[in-house]
Amino acid sequence: MHYVEEYDVVLFPQTFYPDVDATAKLMTDLAEFLVKKGKKVMVVTPNRSYERPNIKYPEFEIIEDIHVNRIKVPKLNKNNALQKILLYYLFSTKAKRTLKKLNYKIALAILPPFFVAYKTLKVTKKKEKKFIFLLHDLHPDALVRRKQASPNNPLVILLKKHNNYIFKNSDKTIFVGRDQIEYVKENYGINNEKIEFIPNWARDLRENFIKKDSIKEKYYKSGFNILYAGNMGESQVKSLEKVIKLMKNERLFANSVNLILVGHGRRKDYLLNIAKDAGNVYFFDYVYDFADYQNLIYFADGYLVTMINEDKGMSVPSKTYYYLSGGKPILADVPVDSEVDILLRENKVGINLNNLEEEEAIENILMLKNNKEYYQELSKNARKAFEDKYSKEVALESYLRVVETLL
Repeated sequence: MHYVEEYDVVLFPQTFYPDVDATAKLMTDLAEFLVKKGKKVMVVTPNRSYERPNIKYPEFEIIEDIHVNRIKVPKLNKNNALQKILLYYLFSTKAKRTLKKLNYKIALAILPPFFVAYKTLKVTKKKEKKFIFLLHDLHPDALVRRKQASPNNPLVILLKKHNNYIFKNSDKTIFVGRDQIEYVKENYGINNEKIEFIPNWARDLRENFIKKDSIKEKYYKSGFNILYAGNMGESQVKSLEKVIKLMKNERLFANSVNLILVGHGRRKDYLLNIAKDAGNVYFFDYVYDFADYQNLIYFADGYLVTMINEDKGMSVPSKTYYYLSGGKPILADVPVDSEVDILLRENKVGINLNNLEEEEAIENILMLKNNKEYYQELSKNARKAFEDKYSKEVALESYLRVVETLL
């Protein structure tokens, strides 16, 4: 194992290449970009796949000039709450130990996982180096909001204490949603000059695209196909249930409007049960192959993004940016004034069903299907918004600017 004498940036993601989940893609893009811009980068991450923990990766390797230092963790299941917390704790403890040994200028850590940002910031303060905090999902606040944890739970109290320390002591905090900034200002307090708003991004799905008609045949029916590709867990279940029930409407069925749900999650079986008498709702397994995912997006007529009201100000569904890359209208069920709702209105790329009565929602969906001019305008706007604001290049230039102000 050979380290360089001094790293410009050390990143601490829970997942990284060759994993393919959203965080892994984002952090791999970021590390690659910084290296291309001449920065020396190390990534410290667990040695097992997060989604498929039986897969192990080498403990040290150099990928495209990125030094990847993988920390040994046991095989734990992220879908079990206790095992997930244990995984985060073990990663954070070993990450702290690793950071102590490194010579670096900036550390960047993300929430989630729990504990990691707090422990690596502690080391960084001691070394009088710079720290960037990237807020993806605000925990434990989200868990309390969803009633998955009590505000008096000792772990919740501890994690809130950690957050207070992080917001106060980080040199910069990167937020991915404007609603997050509002929430943190109100509930934690943060200096304005520490705030950076950089939305997440997507890789351009048109790049290296090879059309596979087999995907169209496997996943899509004749008619108008709305794709939901993503997790089917606690944060999505209420919205997905609402949309599935909406799909049972006679008029949508008669107009061949189909809902295609691709992914997994702990509430998938529950949703399958709700959809069993719907003739236009179809479920498929998670797609690991990126080329297949590109085709899924390409052949869909529209995309569904969901978020429960409790998650407003907590996180932003990263699938939204891949949908924009696909250049088709977005159908959303997200809280009013959440980041996705703001984005839909600002860029005129879709419809938020959140506050609509059933009839109004049906009319809007049918207008998407039957009004070609309206459909094309929304599609054009979606692709333009992606290119102007949410492409990899635009977001990563913003990260580079933040890094360079601290170096």
